[in-house]
Amino acid sequence: MVRYTDDPCDELMQQYNQTVQQRQQQEWEASVAAPLRKQIAEQQKQIADQQNQIQTLQVKIESQTTAALQSEARNRAALDLVGACLGVGLAFFMAFASFRRLARKATPAKPDQERAASAGS
Repeated sequence: MVRYTDDPCDELMQQYNQTVQQRQQQEWEASVAAPLRKQIAEQQKQIADQQNQIQTLQVKIESQTTAALQSEARNRAALDLVGACLGVGLAFFMAFASFRRLARKATPAKPDQERAASAGS
């Protein structure tokens, strides 16, 4: 086949070949891109699901942390109450024991001893 420059038929053939190449390129890109687009969509869905799971776990962790802190505060308050009760009880016992000791030292002599002492004089 002989081609002549500036031949309208030759120009049409070149345009046709160019169009066929572009179409083949587009079809190839579409065939390659379609599975990739599907994979990207699946991965985006998976990422969204994982983000939801992370948020759910964060809320769960926060609630468990709050519950643990409240439990610890209740336990500490209970121990403080027990300690305070023991302290007050010990203080009361010490005061009572000290009062008894002072009361024994300050008791007057028995009446029989006073009579014997006055009769002997």
